[in-house]
Amino acid sequence: MSDWITDYFTDVDAMRLDEYVARHTDDATVIFANNPPAVGKAAIGEAIGGFWSMIGGLRHERRNVWYVNDGDTAVLETLVHYTTKGGTEVNLPCVSLLDRRDGLVSSLRVHIDLAPLFTEITAESTAEAAR
Repeated sequence: MSDWITDYFTDVDAMRLDEYVARHTDDATVIFANNPPAVGKAAIGEAIGGFWSMIGGLRHERRNVWYVNDGDTAVLETLVHYTTKGGTEVNLPCVSLLDRRDGLVSSLRVHIDLAPLFTEITAESTAEAAR
């Protein structure tokens, strides 16, 4: 079995939006943290692209991965290293559940608390505005 999870998150970590969106089925659903579901490639691109526009970068450090359903469902535990536009690194634990159909991701559910990241982004914005 190829490691499709590594391939998928390589595009995420490089923030290659077009390549990332292309990895999904036309009817895919992405639920990222406490945001409403993004359904379909256009909505996924808009939601993820909007989030990526707020950060300087990210990197997933794989902790564990479990495959079920003949390898078409994965549970991935990571530590996500976010970098703010101001250069601060915020590290957050995350669990993602992915399903794929015909080699493409049909469902992604990302369980993460982004509050510490947004706290840092807000602090940087406030400091920049005070200058």
